[in-house]
Amino acid sequence: MKIKKILIANRGEIAIRIIRTCKEMGIKTVALCPQKGQENNFLETKFADEYYFLNADGILGYLDQKKILGIAKKAGADAIHPGYGFLAENGDFADLCRKNEVKFIGPKGEVLRKLGNKIEARKIAKIVGCSLLPASEKPVKDEKECLKAAKKIGIPFLLKASSGGGGLGIEMIDSKDKNKLLATFQKLKREIKNAFGSDDIFVEKFLPGPRHIEFQILGDGKGKVIHFGERECSVQRRHQKLIEEAPSPFLDKGLRKKMGKLAVKIGERLNYEGLGTVEFLADKNKHFYFMEINPRIQVEHPVTELVTGFDLVEKQIKIAGGEKLDLKQKNIKFSGWAMEFRINSEEPRNNFCPVSGTIGRYSAPGGKGIEMHSFCQDGQEIFPYFDNLIAKLVVFGNDRMSVIKRARRAFDEIVIEGVPTLIPLYKIILRNKNFLDGRISTSFIEKEKIVKSLKIDKPEKKAQIANKEISKKEIAFIAAHLYQKIKNGKEEKIETDKWRMSLRQSALENESFR
Repeated sequence: MKIKKILIANRGEIAIRIIRTCKEMGIKTVALCPQKGQENNFLETKFADEYYFLNADGILGYLDQKKILGIAKKAGADAIHPGYGFLAENGDFADLCRKNEVKFIGPKGEVLRKLGNKIEARKIAKIVGCSLLPASEKPVKDEKECLKAAKKIGIPFLLKASSGGGGLGIEMIDSKDKNKLLATFQKLKREIKNAFGSDDIFVEKFLPGPRHIEFQILGDGKGKVIHFGERECSVQRRHQKLIEEAPSPFLDKGLRKKMGKLAVKIGERLNYEGLGTVEFLADKNKHFYFMEINPRIQVEHPVTELVTGFDLVEKQIKIAGGEKLDLKQKNIKFSGWAMEFRINSEEPRNNFCPVSGTIGRYSAPGGKGIEMHSFCQDGQEIFPYFDNLIAKLVVFGNDRMSVIKRARRAFDEIVIEGVPTLIPLYKIILRNKNFLDGRISTSFIEKEKIVKSLKIDKPEKKAQIANKEISKKEIAFIAAHLYQKIKNGKEEKIETDKWRMSLRQSALENESFR
């Protein structure tokens, strides 16, 4: 089946990214826009061959499976690309597309459902020989089982939702206080039941200050799987990635080969189709452990493209069209170094709180080795109900230090006025000695006290920020509960407070559902 027309069930920079590859492949594209009159704020409507209105507020239309499928059929699209977020990992949507003879560009529904359960994903990794952090092999049903598992694994450990994601549905326990443990256990069960529709919890050993390493895989659904090397994503805030780079400054040749082979074995075991990412945690002694599998294209895929020379979206589309994987592992060659910096509209000094507003002036950096992936333009409105990633600076060079120097120059050129961003944070990180030496971990931001090093600027007049701080976890659980209601076709009374509403919607799109 040769794909001739693709509906992109997403928005922003990933929608534009997919459209660009489709144009080069000679494939027609269909974009989506929430409401009539909002076209100027959705740049993908200008780049696609045609676009349709979802006629829904905020993100709700992007979650409406039947509406999106109806638009695809009306437009004559023979495939849907979900990008990341929204419906990208929804097995039911993948099945619905197949039943209606519209190709879902991604894994099969059964694979998506299997990988959506952390316990099941761990079982697959164990079968192929991946090391796992000590954990309960099944959900702990009650307080007695929780105490028993905790005693066996030892402090510190995590209580984790089997169906959670993006750092949500997790509680770290570092105390022997049984009452505290049981209270946390009961609280988490209630929260995740509302959030994810399941109160299954398992216990897993906590690994302090690890490196976060992931491998990009591609499978053709016919038994062949290869990998495109690793990315290191250790610089994070609130369990969410900020800086990604390839290759990792931490891995040696032997460790890289071993991890890559295991990532491929997992893909082969699943008869994987399309792009996916196998993620690991590694300690300072270079012992590594399987973490999870993300069955979709990743935000950070451009760094892999730069060091390998392949267009991953093109490969993804060709596989979806029925082509066999025409590459062998020996064909994947690596050169140079690449980094990606996620530019979010948020205030680091206020616990990285998301910010909405209007960009008065926008100017991207240029020059050799610089890419700016963004949907922004002068007058761009940053809505409070979408994920607050507004741009990605991607930098390529011969080696790590040349990339760092080039990134410093690029950040001096970027102009984004009207909303606060993470640009000042990155300027500090790019001159931090431990970062320069590659001594990073998932706790880097906190250990290096990066936020405290930021200068206090005058607040943006046009920026809108929450006047009452709400924890990310609380927001996500409320939002996920709302999502479950929408999914089940039930009405949900929504508070009129615009900021709280926007946070609920934003949590639906962010990495807790990616």
